[in-house]
Order: sequence, then C-alpha cells, then structure tokens
Amino acid sequence: MDHPLAQTHHLPLALDGLQADRRLRSMLADVRSYGYRPTPTRLTGQQLLIAQLTALGLANKEIAYLVDISETTVKAHISAALRSLNLKRRTQLCRYIFEGGLLGEA
Repeated sequence: MDHPLAQTHHLPLALDGLQADRRLRSMLADVRSYGYRPTPTRLTGQQLLIAQLTALGLANKEIAYLVDISETTVKAHISAALRSLNLKRRTQLCRYIFEGGLLGEA
C-alpha cells in the first residue's frame, strides 16, 4: 500500500491543536479531491467518504471532527457500508477501499 496518505495514520493525531486541525482538514480535502467513484453496490457519497477516511487510518472521533458529524453517525455510516458490501470488519472495509482503487492516485 504505497499511497502517501496511508502513511499518515502512523503519526499520532491530537485533536486539540491547530496543527492537527490543519493536517486533518488537508487530508479531508485530499480525499474529497479524489471524487466519489461509483462502486458495484453503490455506497452513498457519505458512506464512501467515511470509508475512505477509515482506510487512511483515522479513528471514528477524528472522522467525526473532520466531517462535522457525531461519532455515532460515523459508526452508523461504517456499519451501513459494511452491510452494503457484505463485510464484517472495519479492516475488510479498508482493504476493499485500497484494493478497489477508491482512494485514487496522488
């Protein structure tokens, strides 16, 4: 997995600092710039966005902060995406995103 954004999940993210805020917003802009590609099962745009951010290694709390939704809503989107794709684990969803080329090329 050579995607440059995938490497960022190894770095600690503190949500209380301006630096983290800039970095998270930058990552969100990068993911959104890839566009929403249709998938065979047709994930909704929000489900795909959440799945992409999950594949980058962000925690539910970080995704909620970035997208400005509640952590419960993030969990609901991930659960719905897992059901739509007939997957059981978050790691399977990440693999689906990477192997399906749904992060695009940077």
